[in-house]
Parts: sequence; structure tokens; C-alpha cells
Amino acid sequence: MLINQSAVKTIIPQREPFIMIDHLLRADDSGFSTSFEIKEDNVFFENGTVSSSAIIENIAQTCAAGFGYLGSQAGEGEAKLGFIGAISKLTVSGTANLNDTVETNVTILNSFENIHLVEGTATVNGEPIVYCQMKIVQA
Repeated sequence: MLINQSAVKTIIPQREPFIMIDHLLRADDSGFSTSFEIKEDNVFFENGTVSSSAIIENIAQTCAAGFGYLGSQAGEGEAKLGFIGAISKLTVSGTANLNDTVETNVTILNSFENIHLVEGTATVNGEPIVYCQMKIVQA
């Protein structure tokens, strides 16, 4: 584990109650991995589960954490704001329920300056629940 839950806020611009990652597990030039436990106080938690929109946000925050960590290692200081420019190839094949741990893997497919094309897969117990490609633009 690279960054634990108490230090996540140092590498992402999001703040409570919208933090959707607990731990940064891996960050390198090829991609990032995070974990996130679904708790009852999650802003997106309703009727025993979180929406697929919440998991898409988790994938985006995995990008924010990875880029933020790499930036901090390069001495860039404060985490940069990022924006989802587009989402494509979205597949929702499951849900995350109370106390599930979502493990998210993001692969960087292509980058041009501050624009990144990534693909993300969120899994619960090794089973994919959400897959998509995103264009992320860093401010």
C-alpha cells in the first residue's frame, strides 16, 4: 500500500463526503490501483448498495489519486484538479453492497500533455462490476 486512508486527502482534490477511495495500492506510469470499502454513511449508499455512478466516480478518483501521488513524488505539491472529459465503453455488470471492498484498476492507454485516456475496471471479490474508458483532463 502506497497511501492509507488517513493520507488520501493529500493526493486528491476531493473532500468529504465525496471521497470514494480508501487506499492507493499502486501508482506508476502504466496505471493505478485503489481499494474502497462501502460503508453505510457513504453519500451514494441507498437501499443496501451504491449506484454505478458512485463506482464511476471511484474510477475517476483512482486516476486523481494515482496522478496526485506521482505528482507529489515529482515535487509538484498540491493535487491538481481533474475533470472527466468523456466516458465510453461503459459496462455495468454488478453492484457493490454494504461492507464490500471495491478494488479498482486503471490502465493509462494514452496521454498527451494534460489529457489522459484510461480504462478502469472496478471489482468486488474479483468479479468486475463496472468497466469504462475515460478521458481525464488535468487542470
